Amino acid sequence: MVKKSMWYSILTIACIGLIVLSMGFYQALMVTTKVNPHPSTQAETPLTPPDLTKLPSKKSTTFNVLILGDSVAKGTGDENSKGFSGYLPEQFKKSTPKEILVTNAGIDGLESIGLLEQLQGRKLENTIVDSDFILVSIGGNDIRSILTLNTLAKEDAFKVRQDSFLSNLKQTLKVLRDTNPNSTIIFLGLYNPYEKATGAEDTRLLNTWNYNTQLLVEEDGKAIFIPTHDLLKYNLDRFLAKDGLHPNSAGYQAISNRISKSVEMIITGS
Repeated sequence: MVKKSMWYSILTIACIGLIVLSMGFYQALMVTTKVNPHPSTQAETPLTPPDLTKLPSKKSTTFNVLILGDSVAKGTGDENSKGFSGYLPEQFKKSTPKEILVTNAGIDGLESIGLLEQLQGRKLENTIVDSDFILVSIGGNDIRSILTLNTLAKEDAFKVRQDSFLSNLKQTLKVLRDTNPNSTIIFLGLYNPYEKATGAEDTRLLNTWNYNTQLLVEEDGKAIFIPTHDLLKYNLDRFLAKDGLHPNSAGYQAISNRISKSVEMIITGS
């Protein structure tokens, strides 16, 4: 009888202990819940919000044009000293009320490697970033020396020169596009100022040069190749300067008119 009473006592004490332990666990759980009532909401809050202050801003009242390349880009040969810097704004204004701002970085005698080095120097980086249109004229000085060679040596020299030019141009386009992914790049094809004095072989080489250049340029989805060979071929007397090499005022105006028509939809849609 005594043993049975002892077992009842032990069982009663165990039950009381279990009840006390459960109450303590419940109180601890309630305290934890009050301290952090919404743990999942706090975890989803980003530590650092995205920085939107670095997004570029554009002035909608202007069109910025950057001209790069050789003496043709610079406007050499124009008796009125205007070149593309003067005639392109006149043409563009026919399609938009916006102010046309032009920066001309053309250099007499520049070859493709020189243009690439100019861009890699990064002095024009901010100008490139702000440009809506980038006009490029390059390659004439790369190919010109080949035209004076005899036929046997010309083919090999042409391939070497063309491969070097295309490599430089590819890197140039990459620099421009990495700096400004949105600008329209306008690339001028080559013409032959010696058309009357050269034969079919030189015409073939020039056409090959222009064709391969056009293929490379048009790999970029926002670049336009503007041919000039056909424009000057039958108008050398009208469009060529007295130096027999560069366009004159009428020549620059004719090329500017062709450029303007090619980008008219871009201008009016902006």
